[in-house]
Amino acid sequence: MFLFLLNKNVYAVQLVVSAITFLLFLVLNSSIYASECEKIWVIENLKINEINENPTLAKQNAEKKVSRLAFEKLLRRISLNSPIIIDGFINEISINEINSLIDYRLIKEEKTLLNRYIGTFNFCFQKNKVTELLSKNKIAWSELYSRPIIVFPVWKTEFVLRLWKDPNPIKKILNDKIENFDGLINLIFPENKIGVLRSIDAQLALNGDERSIARAIERSGSSRALNIIFEIEKLRSYENINLELLKLSEDEKHKIMRIKVKANIHNNKGVKQGLLYERNININIDFQEKEIKKIIDEIIFLLEESWKKANIFIGKNLSEVEIFISVNQLKYWVKAISKLKSLPGVKSVSTKKLDKNGAIVILLVEGGVDRFVSIVLENKIPFTGTKENLILDAQKL
Repeated sequence: MFLFLLNKNVYAVQLVVSAITFLLFLVLNSSIYASECEKIWVIENLKINEINENPTLAKQNAEKKVSRLAFEKLLRRISLNSPIIIDGFINEISINEINSLIDYRLIKEEKTLLNRYIGTFNFCFQKNKVTELLSKNKIAWSELYSRPIIVFPVWKTEFVLRLWKDPNPIKKILNDKIENFDGLINLIFPENKIGVLRSIDAQLALNGDERSIARAIERSGSSRALNIIFEIEKLRSYENINLELLKLSEDEKHKIMRIKVKANIHNNKGVKQGLLYERNININIDFQEKEIKKIIDEIIFLLEESWKKANIFIGKNLSEVEIFISVNQLKYWVKAISKLKSLPGVKSVSTKKLDKNGAIVILLVEGGVDRFVSIVLENKIPFTGTKENLILDAQKL
């Protein structure tokens, strides 16, 4: 009997200690994840070169200009409004207000000369303050990155049909564009992934073969595919009458070619979801690279805008979503709360009930549970259960 009571008391003490420890987790976790900054709110490697006879003023002016430049770059990344509206909004906001939105500013490199200041900066903006400002000014935005989207560059002429093999003028242009792209869609070009390259060839991509496209998507770790098809034709003799209106010489006429472009989106089953872009134009072969770059820019812009519109936030339509976090260690609890707070559309996270296996938390989110589930899937968060009974396995984060 004594041993039974002793064991019972020990168990009770353990429960109390566990509860107290867990409460401490809730108190301490905010300071642990506060220093983290999600990728979408980071602006990196901004360079500034300011001239002033007074080096102190040069630095002060440089910091003001680079802060405004960082905010402008962030706004163009996430906003859906027209450039004219965005330009007007940026011009009206004060530097003090911009500075109040910045979590931290890191000087990576700097050099102060007699009449010049040169610096390279990184910025982290505060999610809640930025989104509150946008909502207040009725500026719509999106803050959801897409999962990887594989791109197929199909090049077809009268003599060749290319996808991965050279010569294919689209490949380098597309690869350079992807490497320097700073948007919400995550495009990938599997230049060196043999398994992916063998999954689909040029003819299958041209035909939109669902099985091959699905296989390439799976092997590349993508969620969708962007199938871009360029078909090149020479103008026929009966079409020269149109060229006469342009008063072209005979040599110039022979340099004109017609490009037919289509860009389709396919889901992970390889099924075409719709036509994103279609255009037929005549170009001079001497300006082929320039025209291809322009078309690629238009396609990616349309895809980016479509993605933003499908995942738009306006700062309204807030609702509560209840989830259970399965967790048994502090590091996983901190990681789970940090991850939830960083998700697009999540305004707040509060603890409702503690449990020996974890905790029930309430999320205030924009768009309701359906939008939240979509965001969770896009970010590959380890959730299980139903919409009414969502469970987050923190150990799998």
